[in-house]
Amino acid sequence: MLDLSRNNMRERILKTFPERQFIHRTGGQVNYFILSTRTQIIMAAAGSLLALWFLFTLITVLWGQSPLRSAAKELRVQKAQYERYLVDLEAQEKDARTLLVEQQQQFELAAKHFEDKHSTIMTMLTKGGIVPDPQELNLAKYASSEILMSPVIRDVLPRQARVAFSQKINITTGTVIDASLVNLELDQNKILAQGEFKLQDKIENTRAILRSTGLPLAAILKNGGGGMGGPLIEINTTAPANGTSAVSNVFLPRLDSIKARVTEAEALQAALASVPLAHPIDAENYLTSAYGKRKDPFTKRPTMHSGMDMASYRLAPIVATADAKVKFVGWRSGYGRVIELDHGHGFITRYAHLAKTYVKRSQTVEKGEKIAGMGSSGRSTSTHLHYEVIFENRNYNPKKFMKAGQYVQ
Repeated sequence: MLDLSRNNMRERILKTFPERQFIHRTGGQVNYFILSTRTQIIMAAAGSLLALWFLFTLITVLWGQSPLRSAAKELRVQKAQYERYLVDLEAQEKDARTLLVEQQQQFELAAKHFEDKHSTIMTMLTKGGIVPDPQELNLAKYASSEILMSPVIRDVLPRQARVAFSQKINITTGTVIDASLVNLELDQNKILAQGEFKLQDKIENTRAILRSTGLPLAAILKNGGGGMGGPLIEINTTAPANGTSAVSNVFLPRLDSIKARVTEAEALQAALASVPLAHPIDAENYLTSAYGKRKDPFTKRPTMHSGMDMASYRLAPIVATADAKVKFVGWRSGYGRVIELDHGHGFITRYAHLAKTYVKRSQTVEKGEKIAGMGSSGRSTSTHLHYEVIFENRNYNPKKFMKAGQYVQ
């Protein structure tokens, strides 16, 4: 039975892998070689084993059972740890950068506040004309004083007695900073507080002088050219954390009000410089005809006199009553030889019956500068100056402006 099975198997093998002869011809010579059954079986077995290995490798790769799986897994673990380290380092770097940015912002804010105060002090010195004197710093006298000036748009705090500035400021928040910086900041605050009071007095004096002319102050200021506006000044009343002195936080809201006062004082000073307050004759003179109703010197009928007549000697120096630009030089009917000056803010002055003129049209003249010599040209009875003050194309009594000019002096 066993022999029969062996014979059957042998027959099948021989039938599957019969002995094969391969004949080939090269260069006219015929050769052949024999591929035996045993050789074919060995080759088939080797091919099958190789195919099975390829199949096994493919399956293990697809199912994650590669022989290199353990090494790859370890590599992935190390990669994950490295990525965690990177995340931790990035977080630390972010925290450090955030801290650095916060410290830089705090420093820049403190520097900005210091520079802002310094700039305000310099503006008070240059534009406001305020020179604080530490010996005169007495805030107590303002405890019951009443602020007379009207608030302006940029003044964020109500006008009231400023007693809070005389109180001692304790630094209880933030990081302790150098005592010299604190003292410097306190000195700045004292100078600014004192300068504010001086600015207030200056503003009220200027307002009083302008009102004494009889003109509405708002009408004068609206002709200043440029309207309302100014630099943007942001207010930050929130106390920054970690390192900013409480001294700045207490005084910063007041700083914007001081800037508003400086701007207001500058606008009022510009308006005051345009108002013709000086006397138009730089020599001994006397009034010959006042402003208002009078008898005409030629017709003897009641007329309206639009200016003032002042007499002196021939070619007596006629001067500009405020800084101005020459608007007109020439001859006008009734006025004779005349000069008209444009002072800005809506003010024009007219000088008539002149003998000589020393300026040209569009020329810039300063207050007190000689512009003409007195004469009697045009409709005139004798040597004198006819002087007019015109505001927004309407004549006003020059005597009020001269009287207001005495307060300035």
